[in-house]
Amino acid sequence: MRKLVLIIIGMLLISTVSYAVAEGQVNPDKLDFYMYGAKTCPHCRKMKEEIPRVYGNDSFTYYELVDNTENQALFGEQYRYTGISGVPAIGIAYEGELRAIVEGEFNVSAAPKIVEAAIENDGLILVMGGKAYIIKNETIIQKLQVIYVEHRNPDETVTTTTTPTNNTTTSSSDNGICGPGIVVAFAVIPLVLLKRRR
Repeated sequence: MRKLVLIIIGMLLISTVSYAVAEGQVNPDKLDFYMYGAKTCPHCRKMKEEIPRVYGNDSFTYYELVDNTENQALFGEQYRYTGISGVPAIGIAYEGELRAIVEGEFNVSAAPKIVEAAIENDGLILVMGGKAYIIKNETIIQKLQVIYVEHRNPDETVTTTTTPTNNTTTSSSDNGICGPGIVVAFAVIPLVLLKRRR
């Protein structure tokens, strides 16, 4: 009986650890970069070359500030939420969701680790002045998402018209039980029932 309990506990530990390791890995192919910069800035030019070289041209979007009033206005908006006034200001999104904003040059190969830290801390990582901060306020994160990823002012209303179709399917990944949780439930129930018999 003890061997069976030890085997079940071992299986639970292995499944939990393997699930946590799999969840903790960030796929670099799912990273996108959104950069506010100036053509007169040498750091911007370097990052403008480096990011596409490492992650591909399709993963990089550049917003020029010089002679562009729309980008200047959006950059001013992001300043309200981050305090970043210098360039480059680089937003890093993972699977379409903004996860980090970095002010200045940085080692782009560290982007997956930065995103991983943001996911683990359930927030947005802000790197400025050589220090890292975590933003957990969902309202601010959503406004920064709109500024960097959607490239529009978060305070302006957007009107869209959608027409539902017959083959529209919606689903939620938040079903309450996922990963090793179900394995734990199935393993614990027989142990509880066995203990009640005694």
